[in-house]
Amino acid sequence: MTWQRGSFIDCLFPFAEHPARLGPMRHIVYLQTMVRLRSGEIRALVMLTTTSPRMIQAIPDGLSVKISQANSVAMGMKNAFTIDVHRLALLPATKDWFPDMENPHFTIAIADERLRDAITKRYEAMKKMIPNPAMRLGPGMN
Repeated sequence: MTWQRGSFIDCLFPFAEHPARLGPMRHIVYLQTMVRLRSGEIRALVMLTTTSPRMIQAIPDGLSVKISQANSVAMGMKNAFTIDVHRLALLPATKDWFPDMENPHFTIAIADERLRDAITKRYEAMKKMIPNPAMRLGPGMN
């Protein structure tokens, strides 16, 4: 299985209340990049996606990327959604966190180059705008 920047994949994204634990339900995330820790461990830097109006409203200004229903359908998904650029998790690239990683349909959709660049631009701007704004989610990150 290939981990490709710009993929939308299913994982057990951790909740803020328990940032180092597996999330209680599967969630689609956006794969920003793969990171090799000093220990040599490979982790996936993923961003939360949401369709929840309450969660979307809570995202700080300028830290989201909205995907219209038309663009979502064009990528093979169903609904409009928002990528929360500041809610990140650095997760081990393991079957525990990504239960479908060995499944041929692990990658749900792939953002085109224009969308990948827009997300990366927003992510880079966020890092300059707000020192360490991301919630620290994932094992060993709290």
